[in-house]
Amino acid sequence: MSEEDQATGSDGSGEERAVTRGPAGLEKESVWEVYYPRGVDRDKEAVPVASFPMIVYFWPSVLTLLTCGLLQAFSDEPSPALGLVTVGVWTFNLLVIVSDLDQKKFLITVLVFALLGLGAWIAHREEFGLPGAVLGWIAALDVTLSTDAYFVMGSILLVLFVVGLAQPRFDYWRLEANEFVHYIQPWGRDQSVPRLGSTVSREVPDILEYLLTFGGGTLLIRREGQVVARIEHVPFLGRRMIAIERLLGATRVKTVSES
Repeated sequence: MSEEDQATGSDGSGEERAVTRGPAGLEKESVWEVYYPRGVDRDKEAVPVASFPMIVYFWPSVLTLLTCGLLQAFSDEPSPALGLVTVGVWTFNLLVIVSDLDQKKFLITVLVFALLGLGAWIAHREEFGLPGAVLGWIAALDVTLSTDAYFVMGSILLVLFVVGLAQPRFDYWRLEANEFVHYIQPWGRDQSVPRLGSTVSREVPDILEYLLTFGGGTLLIRREGQVVARIEHVPFLGRRMIAIERLLGATRVKTVSES
């Protein structure tokens, strides 16, 4: 059945929605579900999954730059506070792409920053010499950006973000009950992995990436013990695993969290 064959159904709230049915009465999935899986509790023909570019992690920087630009547009002069916030968020985004923090490393990092914050607060309260001087130097930094700089940088990141989000629509996997098919549009099927002898597993190699993609991670397809497909930076992967388990059977799908 083609993707255009549709029927009309209801989601129980009185609102109609488009539903397609396969030859066995299964609901036809939408390729747009590569962005967000819908109806994970319903029986579908397949589960679409795609690897996203790393620009997907930069949505905090996009929001921060554009928001700070709007806030500063209503002020009389550049704000050092907005500048420090922007630099902090930008630094956080760089940390996400240059480091992989598994569960153990993430907990250690949080503990280190908590201890540094506690030490800085004590130093400020007790007016210690060197720590107090360092904190005073940081507080005195005049980190400012012009309103135009906020909007230009934010707009550039936003364009790159949108371009990055468009890629999974044309390069994705369709996990079916009998095979896993890789599609590259407009050419169509690029690779097919038989379901028999294959397993699907989930990895969470980085907690920060997991948080920024709302439960995302890496989906691995193994066949006879060998990794034949590695689908990285998949948003909402935890939710997708529910649909995959429903499609393939919970006993044949395993979830792996690296530590």
